[in-house]
Amino acid sequence: MLGISRSIVRLRAAFPRKCGRWETWSIGLAGALLVGAVLRLVWVMDMEYKGDEAWIFDRTQQMGRTEPFGWVGMRSSTGFRFPGMSIWTFLFLSKVFAAKDPTALARAVQLLNIIAILLLVVFAFRMVRSEEREPWCWAAALVSVNPLAVIFHRKIWPPSVLPVFTVLMLMSWWNRDRRWGAFAWGLVGACLGQIHMAGFFFSAGFVAWAALFDRKPVSWLSWLGGSCLGALPMIPWLRYMWTELGVQPIAAFKWTQWLEFRFWLYWATEPFGFTPKYSLGRHFRDFLTYPSIRGGPTYFIGLVQLSIIVVAAIIFIRAAHLLWQDRRSWRAQWIGRGSSTAFTVNAAMWGFGILLTASGLPLHRHYMVILFPLTFVWLARLALGNDGNTEGAVKFGRALLLTLFILEGLLSAGFLYYIHVNHGAIHGDYGVAYGAQSFALHPPLDY
Repeated sequence: MLGISRSIVRLRAAFPRKCGRWETWSIGLAGALLVGAVLRLVWVMDMEYKGDEAWIFDRTQQMGRTEPFGWVGMRSSTGFRFPGMSIWTFLFLSKVFAAKDPTALARAVQLLNIIAILLLVVFAFRMVRSEEREPWCWAAALVSVNPLAVIFHRKIWPPSVLPVFTVLMLMSWWNRDRRWGAFAWGLVGACLGQIHMAGFFFSAGFVAWAALFDRKPVSWLSWLGGSCLGALPMIPWLRYMWTELGVQPIAAFKWTQWLEFRFWLYWATEPFGFTPKYSLGRHFRDFLTYPSIRGGPTYFIGLVQLSIIVVAAIIFIRAAHLLWQDRRSWRAQWIGRGSSTAFTVNAAMWGFGILLTASGLPLHRHYMVILFPLTFVWLARLALGNDGNTEGAVKFGRALLLTLFILEGLLSAGFLYYIHVNHGAIHGDYGVAYGAQSFALHPPLDY
């Protein structure tokens, strides 16, 4: 009972009187999380299932049984193989959830990402100060319905298990002035890169940001101890890389990627849900005509996409106006001084972004999954403005975020429905849905 009472007190403190009744906010946030859970769990047979997914599932069934334990993972787009933890994570999930078929393993990933969203809410209420908490709550709601998040939170792929580890790193980063926090930050940060190599740049970006602008409070010795412990499972992969680099140069490097600013393009657009085309490919135009009524197009999804563009334009115009008014404090805003939330978001936006761009390696959309939920926190802060905004301006920002939540929810639901009725997107990255593949291989006896 005492724990419940403390949670209620925190919930009341999270939304002061100007935010409206706390009961409404709590019900609304719980409803958003429920919608997010449904979007991740519905129609599991429609999951994406191509070569990478099949390879991962086969390893979970054969590793340690018909084949030796694997110390390195699957091959990446750069031509090199991931560290072993990228497959060990799925091996662990298959054991815990007794996954004997691909849908059971996908279900485990979906549940893991629902846990990640719940952990985000716990983090917001237990660690973030009440005056900075609202953007984190909006982030939890928006990431629950964002199309890209829904797509990746439903599939068997290394980036898909990153969100829960990212939240754990944020929790420890938030307490980096304590020994346990710094130790956990180093430990989880080392593991992120072993699950997906973008994690190396993500962790390094946070380290660089803290070292440059907030190094005194950090317990660096504890961080080093956690990092060394987390890096121990990587030793076999380091030996593999040492051998491979001698015979296979990094051919994926292109200096022209320094001029594309693709990271910040993705950062600014993906929280708004401009992503179904990533999976649908040539099916995207057809998707915009959905749903059909009596065989005729309604273009409802197209209207939803257009509405999102309008909302995004309003948010950016308001933010640009506010940024110009505060131009004397640009340097402080760029670093994020005075706000733990701003400092954390900027560590990802600039620390991670600059390092990843400077590497010259190809940047794919799925690399952005590791940013969970920081792009959405950035978006919420952009819409709400700063503390100097009038109550009317803040309310308008909330109205924009609520509108965006509804629109993205409709877009994600429309995407899942399109995949369901069309059994995937054969001319897109999604491919043929797993259920359709299973039906083709094992049709019913009376078919």
